[in-house]
Amino acid sequence: MDELFRFIELLAELRDRIGEFMSSEPLDLSDLYINVKCRELETRLITGDEVKDLKPMRLFGLDSQSSVIRFENADVYVVTGALVGEENLLVPGGVKARWLGLRLRFKVDESSVSDLENEASEYVLLKSSVLGRVFDGSYNEEAVRDEVRTEVEVKLTEAYRGMGVRDSLLLIDGPIFPTPRVLTMVGNPYADLYEDFIRRRVNAVNGVMAVGVVKRISQSTYYSRCKGFSIDDDTLIKNETVRQFGDRRFFTAMIGPLEITINEHTKYAWYVASRVGKEVNVVRVEAINEKLAEEGAMRLTAYMGMDGVPIPVSIADRLSRRLNVSLTRLLASLSPLRLTYEGLEELSRVMREGE
Repeated sequence: MDELFRFIELLAELRDRIGEFMSSEPLDLSDLYINVKCRELETRLITGDEVKDLKPMRLFGLDSQSSVIRFENADVYVVTGALVGEENLLVPGGVKARWLGLRLRFKVDESSVSDLENEASEYVLLKSSVLGRVFDGSYNEEAVRDEVRTEVEVKLTEAYRGMGVRDSLLLIDGPIFPTPRVLTMVGNPYADLYEDFIRRRVNAVNGVMAVGVVKRISQSTYYSRCKGFSIDDDTLIKNETVRQFGDRRFFTAMIGPLEITINEHTKYAWYVASRVGKEVNVVRVEAINEKLAEEGAMRLTAYMGMDGVPIPVSIADRLSRRLNVSLTRLLASLSPLRLTYEGLEELSRVMREGE
């Protein structure tokens, strides 16, 4: 909380700073699908006995939430995170990370923000640690959000590693690493940025049991391309599993494996479909190790909530979301800078999501 109040004091210094307003640079973050190996795909019905045969493990959940507060001359990115399990850790809180991002809406140079950076570099990102560029009006907005999010999630993953908890599995909300199309764009500086994001995430999970759990797959077409269809993975897997196991009101199935490669990085994935009554929910489970992806998916089948999301991930989601709403509301209400109309709309959306 002290960091937030110090940051609010720093914002006062921006009231009289202004320059030539600039438009955000374009960035293609759509998923890349060309390097997917489908192998021998199988759909496997999972029974309780199969899960019981696995060695008992303690589960941890990790998630982050982000919001943007848009002021007249600056955008503030608020990213909060939670690691839940035997010990609960928060950002901001028990884990030190730069959880605030500050993007000035006008043209600036490094010298003009050096004083701010010196005062707040421990918890605020004002420029890219990879590209060395100040977050000015031209810097892509989503790239700022992703850099702060990567900082928070990697620090939490490193904190989990530092616990040294044996026989445990970390469930990270989202992909184990992203595969945006920009990575293939030679000469695009953001390709270097997202390549660094992947390296940091892979290094953080290397040597520990950690899987990514992707909840929103309605825009994904990894599996459907393997099957020769043009619809999204969520719809196709729901249709296939209902057709195959439709006589069961309750079932859990695994579908895979897939091998996904981008540049020098490879991850493996299985889908988990769970039906409760009429509703079927699907998530994708990813890992940088092939056996871990399969085992992680198998273990998750015993911890799926009614919404089809693993319970540790749901708990981490709620904690990080509530923390984000509280800090966003406090920062918006105490800031000396005025919100834009878009900022008011964004703030209202964040408040609604936190209800």
